[in-house]
Amino acid sequence: MDPMEEEVEENIGWGSLDDLDGEYEICICAQKNFDGVRCYTIKVPDREARAPLSYFLTRPVAPLNLLIHGVQIREYSNFTPKDLSPFSVTTGEEEGPYASRDMALLNNHLYSVGGYAKLTRSEFEELRGGEHYPLHGIYMPTRSVWTLDLTCPDLGWKQLDQPMRNRRKDPKTIVVDGKLYVFGGLYGYKPIPEDSSSGRGWMEVYDPITEKWDSLPNPPFSSSGVTVRDSYEPIMFAHLELEEHKHEIMVADLSNSEENNMCADFFKYNVMSSTWETWLQQHSTLLYPYAQCGRAVVVDHTKAYWACIVSMEKHNIQCYIFGFDLKSESWARERLNPTPFLGESEYFCWTSPGLLHLSDHKFCLLLSSRNSSGEPSVKASNFLFCIVLDLSAFFYIYGDPERKPPLSVISIQKYSLDTGTDFLDCMITNRGTQPPKKKKPKTSEEGSVMTEDH
Repeated sequence: MDPMEEEVEENIGWGSLDDLDGEYEICICAQKNFDGVRCYTIKVPDREARAPLSYFLTRPVAPLNLLIHGVQIREYSNFTPKDLSPFSVTTGEEEGPYASRDMALLNNHLYSVGGYAKLTRSEFEELRGGEHYPLHGIYMPTRSVWTLDLTCPDLGWKQLDQPMRNRRKDPKTIVVDGKLYVFGGLYGYKPIPEDSSSGRGWMEVYDPITEKWDSLPNPPFSSSGVTVRDSYEPIMFAHLELEEHKHEIMVADLSNSEENNMCADFFKYNVMSSTWETWLQQHSTLLYPYAQCGRAVVVDHTKAYWACIVSMEKHNIQCYIFGFDLKSESWARERLNPTPFLGESEYFCWTSPGLLHLSDHKFCLLLSSRNSSGEPSVKASNFLFCIVLDLSAFFYIYGDPERKPPLSVISIQKYSLDTGTDFLDCMITNRGTQPPKKKKPKTSEEGSVMTEDH
């Protein structure tokens, strides 16, 4: 890139992440063809993977609202995405972890919990008594738990000696106070009789020191630990960071949002007292009842953010960022239109996006894309986008003429993958501690790239 153009980019803030508190390492878990787990790592910021602003502005599909004041691009800028290969791969031909949608990081170990597997004859007899064992077997959620030591991933995934108490598939996972909490994913199956009779089983906790699992009391919105959902649980959850709530897990049940006037019921679970508390009930026209839910990110101790794909056509992804202010009890929702960042014949894939908090109000959003010419003889290309967002103005008052754009894209890192993947989960494994670089003085009016739609 022309040095003058690079200086202009730095002056307007594009690609400049000097206010981060160092370099972040992010672990990304994915699956290939619904089989096996693949793990990748990227770093933010990564200058080798950062696409220049001119690469987007000179493309014919670039919308007018991407044109930044003071930027003059003289010629097309070429950019080749950085190659990215997995550091850990499992296949369906070997015993290993199930490709769970929610994983967890605890003590440098990656946890994959539960799954879906074929029962052995002894397991079937234990569950069904002396009934006839089906010729082709039967598949059910499992109790298995697998871990991968990220300090020495070459040793591969290991199965815990102590499985969960209850069978689960795609349960939610969260780490609080050095313990792993697992909930949901029962798929309509009842917990073990001991848990069912005592009003437990929907959630359980693993202590890595004692290496034991304990069942916990059921929340108010479950009946004997059996949820009314099958494969999909509309639950948003997060670890609260307020000093008075630091030992609590927030769980929002959105299952009745469509029938009950877009209502979300919020509950808190205290890990110290092992008790549930009904927190608040919120009505919001901004909330989609069919939106994907999952682990939220809490910032400033009061604001919860999460990202999801609401609906998508092949060449038009609908990615939304949701937010809930726990203090003012207000909702916010903004649509991100990332399609201008795509290359020719490229489209975003239907996959769960990842949203991670970096520092201050900087987030990174992970999306995958695919490039296919439509010719059977031409191999498709697969990519990973790491879009860094500034959400400092996400909660704002409509009608304010001086408001900042609620979604500002300030940097994009793009990687070329070795194969097509479906993203499962992502997490920050290492936060840099190096001091931030001193920013250059701005010589032009501050700008930002925004892709909002109201």
